[in-house]
Amino acid sequence: RGEREARFTGTVERVVSQGGRCLIPVFALGRAQELLLILDEYWGSRPQLRHVPIWYASKLASRALRVYQTYANMMNARIRAQMDISNPFSFKYISNLKGIDVDSFDDRGPSVVFASPGMLQSGVSRQLFDRWCTDPKNGVLIAGYAVENTLAREIMNQPNEVVSL
Repeated sequence: RGEREARFTGTVERVVSQGGRCLIPVFALGRAQELLLILDEYWGSRPQLRHVPIWYASKLASRALRVYQTYANMMNARIRAQMDISNPFSFKYISNLKGIDVDSFDDRGPSVVFASPGMLQSGVSRQLFDRWCTDPKNGVLIAGYAVENTLAREIMNQPNEVVSL
Protein backbone atom coordinates (compact mmCIF):
# COMPACT_ATOMS: atom_id res chain seq x y z
CA ARG A 1 0.00 0.00 0.00
CA GLY A 2 2.76 2.44 0.94
CA GLU A 3 4.57 1.80 -2.32
CA ARG A 4 1.40 2.46 -4.37
CA GLU A 5 0.73 5.69 -2.45
CA ALA A 6 4.32 6.84 -3.03
CA ARG A 7 4.02 6.09 -6.74
CA PHE A 8 0.70 7.98 -6.88
CA THR A 9 1.89 11.07 -5.01
CA GLY A 10 5.25 11.04 -6.81
CA THR A 11 3.56 10.98 -10.21
CA VAL A 12 1.24 13.84 -9.31
CA GLU A 13 4.14 15.88 -7.91
CA ARG A 14 6.24 15.24 -11.02
CA VAL A 15 3.48 16.54 -13.32
CA VAL A 16 2.75 19.72 -11.35
CA SER A 17 6.43 20.43 -10.63
CA GLN A 18 7.06 20.74 -14.36
CA GLY A 19 4.15 23.19 -14.63
CA GLY A 20 1.56 20.69 -15.85
CA ARG A 21 -2.00 19.89 -14.99
CA CYS A 22 -2.71 16.42 -13.61
CA LEU A 23 -6.10 14.95 -14.45
CA ILE A 24 -7.27 12.07 -12.26
CA PRO A 25 -10.46 10.55 -13.68
CA VAL A 26 -12.37 8.91 -10.84
CA PHE A 27 -15.69 7.41 -9.95
CA ALA A 28 -17.63 9.58 -7.55
CA LEU A 29 -17.59 7.16 -4.62
CA GLY A 30 -15.01 5.10 -2.77
CA ARG A 31 -11.58 5.33 -4.33
CA ALA A 32 -11.97 9.05 -5.02
CA GLN A 33 -12.30 9.86 -1.31
CA GLU A 34 -9.30 7.69 -0.46
CA LEU A 35 -7.16 9.44 -3.08
CA LEU A 36 -8.34 12.86 -1.89
CA LEU A 37 -7.26 11.95 1.66
CA ILE A 38 -3.85 10.77 0.45
CA LEU A 39 -3.21 13.89 -1.64
CA ASP A 40 -4.43 16.32 1.02
CA GLU A 41 -2.06 14.73 3.54
CA TYR A 42 0.79 14.77 1.01
CA TRP A 43 0.26 18.46 0.20
CA GLY A 44 0.32 19.16 3.93
CA SER A 45 3.78 17.61 4.18
CA ARG A 46 5.14 19.46 1.12
CA PRO A 47 5.14 23.25 1.57
CA GLN A 48 6.52 23.70 -1.96
CA LEU A 49 3.30 22.23 -3.40
CA ARG A 50 0.73 24.17 -1.37
CA HIS A 51 0.38 26.88 -4.03
CA VAL A 52 -0.79 24.24 -6.55
CA PRO A 53 -4.59 23.94 -6.39
CA ILE A 54 -6.31 20.58 -6.10
CA TRP A 55 -9.94 20.37 -7.15
CA TYR A 56 -12.56 17.68 -7.38
CA ALA A 57 -15.31 18.15 -9.93
CA SER A 58 -18.20 15.90 -9.05
CA LYS A 59 -21.53 16.78 -7.47
CA LEU A 60 -22.00 13.21 -6.30
CA ALA A 61 -18.52 13.11 -4.74
CA SER A 62 -19.32 16.34 -2.94
CA ARG A 63 -22.49 14.81 -1.48
CA ALA A 64 -20.62 11.63 -0.57
CA LEU A 65 -17.96 13.65 1.26
CA ARG A 66 -20.65 15.09 3.53
CA VAL A 67 -21.65 11.53 4.44
CA TYR A 68 -18.00 10.57 5.01
CA GLN A 69 -17.53 13.65 7.20
CA THR A 70 -20.59 12.75 9.25
CA TYR A 71 -19.67 9.10 9.75
CA ALA A 72 -15.87 9.32 9.93
CA ASN A 73 -16.04 7.73 13.39
CA MET A 74 -17.16 4.50 11.68
CA MET A 75 -14.07 4.32 9.43
CA ASN A 76 -10.86 2.35 9.94
CA ALA A 77 -8.53 2.90 12.91
CA ARG A 78 -6.30 5.35 11.02
CA ILE A 79 -9.23 7.62 10.15
CA ARG A 80 -10.65 7.41 13.68
CA ALA A 81 -7.24 8.38 15.10
CA GLN A 82 -7.16 11.40 12.80
CA MET A 83 -10.62 12.35 14.09
CA ASP A 84 -9.03 13.14 17.47
CA ILE A 85 -7.19 15.99 15.74
CA SER A 86 -9.71 17.05 13.09
CA ASN A 87 -12.09 15.57 10.55
CA PRO A 88 -9.81 14.20 7.80
CA PHE A 89 -12.56 14.72 5.22
CA SER A 90 -12.52 18.48 5.85
CA PHE A 91 -9.73 18.98 3.37
CA LYS A 92 -7.18 21.72 3.86
CA TYR A 93 -5.73 21.78 0.34
CA ILE A 94 -8.59 20.51 -1.81
CA SER A 95 -11.56 22.49 -3.11
CA ASN A 96 -14.78 21.51 -4.80
CA LEU A 97 -15.40 22.83 -8.30
CA LYS A 98 -19.11 23.49 -8.14
CA GLY A 99 -20.87 23.52 -11.49
CA ILE A 100 -17.71 23.46 -13.57
CA ASP A 101 -18.00 24.87 -17.05
CA VAL A 102 -14.92 23.46 -18.73
CA ASP A 103 -14.94 26.16 -21.42
CA SER A 104 -14.67 28.98 -18.86
CA PHE A 105 -12.59 27.15 -16.25
CA ASP A 106 -9.41 29.14 -15.50
CA ASP A 107 -6.82 26.41 -15.67
CA ARG A 108 -3.64 28.40 -16.18
CA GLY A 109 -0.67 27.00 -14.33
CA PRO A 110 -0.16 23.69 -12.59
CA SER A 111 -3.12 22.02 -10.89
CA VAL A 112 -4.65 18.69 -9.98
CA VAL A 113 -8.24 17.88 -10.90
CA PHE A 114 -10.21 14.82 -9.82
CA ALA A 115 -13.10 14.53 -12.27
CA SER A 116 -15.70 11.94 -13.10
CA PRO A 117 -16.40 9.72 -14.87
CA GLY A 118 -13.48 7.40 -14.32
CA MET A 119 -13.57 5.78 -17.77
CA LEU A 120 -13.09 9.13 -19.60
CA GLN A 121 -15.95 8.37 -21.98
CA SER A 122 -17.85 11.62 -21.44
CA GLY A 123 -18.45 14.37 -18.91
CA VAL A 124 -15.98 16.66 -17.19
CA SER A 125 -13.10 14.20 -17.14
CA ARG A 126 -13.32 13.72 -20.91
CA GLN A 127 -13.70 17.45 -21.58
CA LEU A 128 -10.60 18.23 -19.51
CA PHE A 129 -8.68 15.39 -21.15
CA ASP A 130 -9.53 16.74 -24.62
CA ARG A 131 -8.54 20.25 -23.55
CA TRP A 132 -5.24 19.29 -21.89
CA CYS A 133 -3.96 16.27 -23.80
CA THR A 134 -1.94 18.16 -26.40
CA ASP A 135 0.40 19.74 -23.84
CA PRO A 136 3.25 17.33 -23.00
CA LYS A 137 3.65 18.89 -19.52
CA ASN A 138 0.20 17.63 -18.55
CA GLY A 139 -0.59 14.15 -17.33
CA VAL A 140 -3.51 11.84 -16.76
CA LEU A 141 -3.34 9.35 -13.93
CA ILE A 142 -5.72 6.39 -14.12
CA ALA A 143 -6.02 5.38 -10.48
CA GLY A 144 -8.69 2.72 -10.76
CA TYR A 145 -9.86 -0.02 -13.04
CA ALA A 146 -10.85 0.56 -16.65
CA VAL A 147 -13.15 -1.49 -18.84
CA GLU A 148 -12.06 -2.63 -22.31
CA ASN A 149 -12.89 -0.29 -25.20
CA THR A 150 -12.79 2.86 -23.07
CA LEU A 151 -10.37 5.76 -23.31
CA ALA A 152 -9.13 5.07 -19.78
CA ARG A 153 -8.17 1.50 -20.75
CA GLU A 154 -6.48 2.75 -23.91
CA ILE A 155 -4.40 5.17 -21.82
CA MET A 156 -3.50 2.40 -19.36
CA ASN A 157 -2.01 0.50 -22.31
CA GLN A 158 0.41 3.46 -22.75
CA PRO A 159 -0.07 4.19 -26.46
CA ASN A 160 2.23 6.61 -28.27
CA GLU A 161 -0.84 8.49 -29.46
CA VAL A 162 -4.51 8.63 -28.53
CA VAL A 163 -6.95 9.26 -31.34
CA SER A 164 -9.98 11.26 -30.22
CA LEU A 165 -13.24 11.26 -32.14
